[in-house]
Amino acid sequence: MTKDYKILLSVRPAVGLDPKLKNIILNFDEVKRPKKVIISKIEETISGSRIQSGLLLRVFLSAENLKEAVKEAKSFADGIISFITLATGVGLDIPSENLAYEVTPNVSEREFIQIYHDPFRIVVSRRILNHELLIQLMDHFMKTEPKTSERIGRSIRWYRMGTMTLDVFDRFNCFWIGLEALNPTLQNKFKVGDDKTKCPKCQHEWTSTPTVSGIRLFVQTKIPKGRELYKRFRELRINLMHSKEDFGKLHAEATELSPEIGEVLYRAICYLLGIEQWKTVTYKKILEKVPMRIELEATLVDGEPETLGSHGKDPYFEPSHEFTPKFSDAGIMFEGKTNFTARLNSNVKWRPREVRFYGDPETKGSITSTEVHKRNENSDR
Repeated sequence: MTKDYKILLSVRPAVGLDPKLKNIILNFDEVKRPKKVIISKIEETISGSRIQSGLLLRVFLSAENLKEAVKEAKSFADGIISFITLATGVGLDIPSENLAYEVTPNVSEREFIQIYHDPFRIVVSRRILNHELLIQLMDHFMKTEPKTSERIGRSIRWYRMGTMTLDVFDRFNCFWIGLEALNPTLQNKFKVGDDKTKCPKCQHEWTSTPTVSGIRLFVQTKIPKGRELYKRFRELRINLMHSKEDFGKLHAEATELSPEIGEVLYRAICYLLGIEQWKTVTYKKILEKVPMRIELEATLVDGEPETLGSHGKDPYFEPSHEFTPKFSDAGIMFEGKTNFTARLNSNVKWRPREVRFYGDPETKGSITSTEVHKRNENSDR
């Protein structure tokens, strides 16, 4: 059984709406899951003037549960942002989910979640740079002849672009294009040319189009389980580039293969740079751009979907943070506390379910204690 949800997402910075418009309402009539999106301005006051600094997207849809609703809303909103980029020529980030809650009519309890991105406003460097590896890579690069170093430089650029995107298809494509930049150099290294095309009648052979014989030989002969990997790389590349399969079916394959092809590109770069230990030189798996975030999950009790928040606003929990860094040889540890104040309509109650802290996979931490205090009935919530 599906439920109705409202999900708020934001994009900053973004393009501005026409000052004459309050918002843009988009209705999408579908048989299974009707959707509506309201696009409005995010504004800030600077020197007494209101300046548009972002876009807020309110997505209305039906889903089996809150998690599914947030996932689908983010994908849907990202598609709309892509159309905004197409219409304006402005590159915009992937929308960030801010909060979501159930708006099914005539129910007494509703799912609620609020997400706080980079809540502490502290940007901490991640991982320690291996300066010896850096010097070794750059030294070999500077000693490589220009025709080869130019291609290696482009492949390094594609490697970097692949690490920066959060879209798994874009990441795979970046790493594959990085390998294609190396293909002519790999062909020279292995002393092979482009694959030949043979006439079925006269058996005459000729090169009809450039091929990736260099990539194929490197992966199949230099990488463990390379024959199987190359086949999967090639099939996924064709399916993505030529849209031969449903993208939903390809997502799992791209998720699994992106880390694999990323390492293959890294090893190919080291191989062509002449790094002697290219097979075993330190390789760090991609550390995605995952900012610190907090998720507060609760149940809203009573109230109508349109009036859950105070003063006509959406229901939300206002945070305040007090954190102190502590430095040691092991790294930086932050200790402190976070408080949340419920901003709900006076007839709406709530029950806490869970508070979760997230960082990248190399961040560790724990919540030491939690307390919930009821408001003073005479105070503003």
